[in-house]
Amino acid sequence: MREGLRPSRPDVAVVPCYWGGSAGSALRSNGVSVPGYGTGRGAAEAGAPGAEAGEAGEADEDVEFWGLLYLDPLLELRLTASESTGRAELAPGARPPGEALSSAALSLTGDDELRELLDAAGIAEEFAAAVAAVLTSPDGRRFLRTPDAAAGTTELARAFVADAVRRRVDRNGSAPAFDGTARDEAVARIAALLPGDPSGADGSGTHRGPVTRRVKRLAGRLALGLASAQVVKRRSALTDAAHPAAGDVLLYLARGAAIREVVLEAVRAAEPPVVLLAHSLGGIAALDLLVLRELPEVELLVTVGSQAPFLYELGALPSLEHGTPLPAHVPRWLNVYDRRDLLGYVGAGVFPGRVEDVAVDSRQPFPLSHSAYWSNPELYRLLAGELP
Repeated sequence: MREGLRPSRPDVAVVPCYWGGSAGSALRSNGVSVPGYGTGRGAAEAGAPGAEAGEAGEADEDVEFWGLLYLDPLLELRLTASESTGRAELAPGARPPGEALSSAALSLTGDDELRELLDAAGIAEEFAAAVAAVLTSPDGRRFLRTPDAAAGTTELARAFVADAVRRRVDRNGSAPAFDGTARDEAVARIAALLPGDPSGADGSGTHRGPVTRRVKRLAGRLALGLASAQVVKRRSALTDAAHPAAGDVLLYLARGAAIREVVLEAVRAAEPPVVLLAHSLGGIAALDLLVLRELPEVELLVTVGSQAPFLYELGALPSLEHGTPLPAHVPRWLNVYDRRDLLGYVGAGVFPGRVEDVAVDSRQPFPLSHSAYWSNPELYRLLAGELP
């Protein structure tokens, strides 16, 4: 800030206000609330009861595989068909395995036990449409023509369930509330009702046989950028990286008085007239302070990349309930934002006549855009003209 303002406003005294050290968040019990913290491992690998390391790895693999199926229910059928060696030789007069599977699949909803499982899983309404969509899709038809179709009852069952889940999410905007065990029970019942030889896999979500192993390896490569298992293993590092910012926000919203007091001390120690310049969460704290306390020495509030207007609209701004106007004693307010900064919001719509929103462009993608203000000459040109 000093370097940025020196060329145009060397007369301005820049006084820092670092509240993080005394009033910011910290893992005050050294991370004992975070599973596996400091070990580089997840809870199961760090000694959670009932899970050996090998079992945890297999479970993670299965979870990741289902994660891909929820995104693309036809993925397993498509990969299995691509791994197949050709068409099956049928005995004279025999029905193709895919034809028998399709016919049986269309009658699945007539089974009382399966209906109960689907109802419990919250996907009963979507199931019939999911079955029809999978069977009539190009990938589904290609899979049913392969020699592996007879042993693919579980693969087909997973596709039906995954597509039903996806449809439920599309319809309701939220995933159904059922766990992996309930899901696998539904898959197992579907597989049991379908004709064929499910020797290549069982209904529990465990994939067996050379084709399914190759399919899982291919799917695993696709999952590298999505794998929550890797996130679990790196939870300590991710917690250390995220908790200072996220923790400060949560701490402020729960107990923000200490942070506001640090800012108040800095304001009173500065020589008037004071401009309160605050970034991100600091903008929330600065606005709250000026709403709650009348500080005539503060002539101007400048927030940069701040969420204060958004919290007010949500009804979550600590100092001011939504619908209540800014008190008259709040000074003039400039709110600087970059449209590429997804943590920066505008205030003129929620505080009409009380906020001047000023857009700058740092030409950086998010999240770099959230900090790029301080190297942007636009900001310093703006401040040079506005500071008293």
